[in-house]
Amino acid sequence: MHTPLSPSARPRQTADADRLSDLLPLGDWYRHHSLRSFPVLLFLALICVPSIALYIVGSSATTTTFDAAAWIFAAYFAVAWLLLLGVIIRPMHVTRMMLLLVTVFALLTEVPLAVALETSLHATNASLLPSIVTIGLPEELAKALPVLVVALIYRGRRGLTPRDYLFIGAVSGLVFGAGEVVRYFTLNGVEEFYQTVQGAIPSIVHLIQNGHAPSTSIFAALIGPVLYFILNFVWRFVTDPISHACWAGLTGYFIGLAVTGKYRWYQVAWIGLVVAAILHGLNDWSRLNGHVAWILVTLVSGILFLGYAKVGSRQDLRRGESDLPEFMLPHQAQPAHPAQPTQSHQPRHAAAPAPHAQAPREPTPEPAGSRRGRPWWEH
Repeated sequence: MHTPLSPSARPRQTADADRLSDLLPLGDWYRHHSLRSFPVLLFLALICVPSIALYIVGSSATTTTFDAAAWIFAAYFAVAWLLLLGVIIRPMHVTRMMLLLVTVFALLTEVPLAVALETSLHATNASLLPSIVTIGLPEELAKALPVLVVALIYRGRRGLTPRDYLFIGAVSGLVFGAGEVVRYFTLNGVEEFYQTVQGAIPSIVHLIQNGHAPSTSIFAALIGPVLYFILNFVWRFVTDPISHACWAGLTGYFIGLAVTGKYRWYQVAWIGLVVAAILHGLNDWSRLNGHVAWILVTLVSGILFLGYAKVGSRQDLRRGESDLPEFMLPHQAQPAHPAQPTQSHQPRHAAAPAPHAQAPREPTPEPAGSRRGRPWWEH
């Protein structure tokens, strides 16, 4: 027979349940809506990506698994940069459907178009002007094409600003950078690795002939070049997407200025493309690439990109955009007080009301479904 709990036992049972909930709050985890939000799900996916890629390669790597792992790692770093750029730029009118459209169109067209243009122009980075014209310009044109597609589809249907187009251009650049590094790694990487090993063979033979052990000779002559080769390619996975994003973002910003109608397209649309092509050509120029001045080109590219990202447009400045992160902003901004009546509309004997005597106005609630103040990933 079930014996009911005494009144003194019930608080003790409740306290035990609270302690168990503190140690393992499964119910709170399940009910908390933020744990099912898009950023959280994306975070969980990102932390599993390296394990997934290494599992695919496994112990018996093939050309197929090698290519798949390269694409996974390239996409991993591109998405990581995408999240950071989203926090910095805060494009309030860019939706996930726009991002999907840019990504798919860029994957299908950018790298093949750039390769075709560079092949027809006989691309070379031996001197500065050919590096700009035969490498920088074709690749920046290829990255601008998805931005133009978005501009044509969404023009007149959504109030996109130049800063939104800058972000769309950056996404196009991230996709291009990921595709380029995969192509470079899978096509050129094997050949360069073979040349690295082949170049080390004479040194290994020389060390063995001089009495060194084979294992020591191989380590001394081969491990250093191989490690340099690996690090060089690993850094390309990290740096290529964000470099292309900065250059394509400049192109996107000036396309946005043209699309918004403030300027005619022939006045401004080409400016970002030319600047991006020059920076790209300087970056690839053989006399600059890998030297100290190369760092300066990267720095200038980042400064220009961030400058346009934070300014956005003069309309953004007039709206009083703050540089503070969202968690440091007030919960609700109070609207300005209405203008005081002029002296001519008041009786002569009436004293002007004290500033503190006027009751503050209640903030105007936002309409249901408003996107204002919401980040791009919640649209």
